[in-house]
Amino acid sequence: MQDAIYRDIIAENERRWELLRADYDPVTGEGLDVLLGEKRVKLEIDDFAVPVQWIPEEMMQNKLVREVARAGSIGKYIETKKWKYGVPNRLEIERRLRRVRHKYDFCYWAFFCIRIKAKKGGKRIRFKLNYPQLTVLAECERLRRSGVSIDLIILKARQWGGSTFCFFYQVWLMFKWDEFHSFAIAAHTTTASETILTMLKRAISDYPAWDLGLPDETSLRLAPLGTTGHAFVVKDQGGKQVLEGAIFIGTAEKPDTLRSKDIAGVHYSEVGIWPDTPEKRPEDLVADIQGGMLDDALSMQVMESSAKSSDDFFHEVWEQSVAGEGGYTPVFVSFAKIEHDTKAIPDLKEFAEWLWEHRNDETRNGKWRDAGKYYWWLWESCGATLEHINWYRYRRLKLSFSKMCNEAPATPEQAFITAGQKVFDPFDVARKRERCRPPLMVGDLISDAKEGPEILNNIRFIPNADGQLKIWEEPDDSKINNRYVVAVDIGGPNDTSDYSSVRVLDRLMLMPDFGINGKPNVVAEMHYHCDHDRLAYDAARLAEWYGHAKLVIESNTLETRDKEHNADEEGFEYILDILGSFYNNLYMRSAPEEDVRQGVTFKWGFHTNTNTKPKIIDNLKTCLRDDLWDEPSTLCLDEMSLYVDEKGKYTAPPGKHDDVLMATAILLWVGLKEMPIPTWSKTRKEEKKTVIHGDTSGLTNM
Repeated sequence: MQDAIYRDIIAENERRWELLRADYDPVTGEGLDVLLGEKRVKLEIDDFAVPVQWIPEEMMQNKLVREVARAGSIGKYIETKKWKYGVPNRLEIERRLRRVRHKYDFCYWAFFCIRIKAKKGGKRIRFKLNYPQLTVLAECERLRRSGVSIDLIILKARQWGGSTFCFFYQVWLMFKWDEFHSFAIAAHTTTASETILTMLKRAISDYPAWDLGLPDETSLRLAPLGTTGHAFVVKDQGGKQVLEGAIFIGTAEKPDTLRSKDIAGVHYSEVGIWPDTPEKRPEDLVADIQGGMLDDALSMQVMESSAKSSDDFFHEVWEQSVAGEGGYTPVFVSFAKIEHDTKAIPDLKEFAEWLWEHRNDETRNGKWRDAGKYYWWLWESCGATLEHINWYRYRRLKLSFSKMCNEAPATPEQAFITAGQKVFDPFDVARKRERCRPPLMVGDLISDAKEGPEILNNIRFIPNADGQLKIWEEPDDSKINNRYVVAVDIGGPNDTSDYSSVRVLDRLMLMPDFGINGKPNVVAEMHYHCDHDRLAYDAARLAEWYGHAKLVIESNTLETRDKEHNADEEGFEYILDILGSFYNNLYMRSAPEEDVRQGVTFKWGFHTNTNTKPKIIDNLKTCLRDDLWDEPSTLCLDEMSLYVDEKGKYTAPPGKHDDVLMATAILLWVGLKEMPIPTWSKTRKEEKKTVIHGDTSGLTNM
């Protein structure tokens, strides 16, 4: 049995290597249909240098290709066609065909027209794309063929030539699609810009002139345009400019060199490490460059970088792109897709056995710095080969976890980890993420009033694609006590504030009627910015709609002077008093001793403090590990994937949020630790009399 498992692992490993090797023929085109996910057709020309080719379907739109294909050979095509101005020879027609394929088949063009420096030195070699480069090419070609701007943001591990590919794709657009296609390259340092310029100069000096319709003896060079030292054009040996487009090369250190250029393309290189000062803001430079761009079907913007922080411009644009905003198509390149990041294994069976036997280990094994469960996660969830995992083990001996995540991330979330130990097991987060799903409905709740007791009257749902309320399961009117609980994490009203998070948990499956393994599930949520009084009434309206649910509102924002929240604490406490006067299922806790001496026996809300926060976070870790609740929303898991223990303090990284996470932590603490098991009720009146007094206190910000 065990041997069969090891054989399956090794077989899967070989399958992954087949993709990683990118075993295709750039000359015939064989294999590119699978790697690029595009349709290719067979082209047979008997007397062509390559008699059988697999070409992009798009290329068959060309009249010359169709006519030669119909004739079956170049010779027969020349013989049967009626020529007006002299009969061409076979070499001329062959070159015309090659120029056509150069236009439609980037891999073919790159292999025959571009030479690059080999990684290990030596003479320059033909540019054959590797697997991650092919992944990016597939996105570029999908966008180009769709007739839209080719705009990508690339979050990457190192050492796969992402920038090299993107530079030459822009060159290809200029050389083969539009000679007026000028583009700019914004590097992070002067040294980087000089390296890029040297690479382009050498590539163009090697370029076959005949592909541009020039005599074979023509030599090309990338020459300065004007006296700035930042603009270049392609010229022949006589100094004549042969293409109208220009290439501008500058840096984020000296942004003025790239502003207000008339361009159709731009490449922002290593944006994550651009200077970010009041005088030099990355977003300002990008906006200035974009201001001179022409927005058409062949325009192209690429923003690429390895991640350095979860609180910078690059991360902000990445998050927007993942959310479908901002116009960029997000592309992530994991270290598990890079052949460079592998280390040979002498005995694959022995390694597979080690990986399998330690797959559930939650502690380190031997000298290795990560638990066996983590290495298994790299295999099962991230698509790493055994050789990738072996490389990772050894590389990890030299680097901290956060540094490893920056240089060799397995997921986008990992890439932005900056410091601190992750609180939640990434394997558990990934497993739960697989079961996330879109909401059943999106909209808003309305009732007879916006404030006061009448908010509980005539509550109804209004569908609205831009609404604040996401619903996975509608309220069930079965007469059950203590079924629903609503938790509120308080944020602020402005876009720069933390979000407010309101979440609903259905505890139905905890009833003995459903066995001993039932678990509650999140059925609705709101995640938005709003004033605190509106938040309180919105939460109460939602809680009433869900069967007069237990309503748990955080109180540390109210009771602790926290400038981050910009909260009117006294005003909100007053609102809670009003809310408690007509909503009789509002969570309360025992008052501290000093308040009891003054005659106060209870306080509204759950108070998060140095005593309660570790408890509810540890409970959330347990719930995640043991899969004790159903989580349909990615918002909570996104925050979990970044949450860290920074020197004993649980926190979100700079610029990130933990509002949904904290609302969930409170929801599960109250729902699993404090509330009684749901029971059948005969009357609604009986249900409303249920009151819970908690000894803990508070949520976090909202």
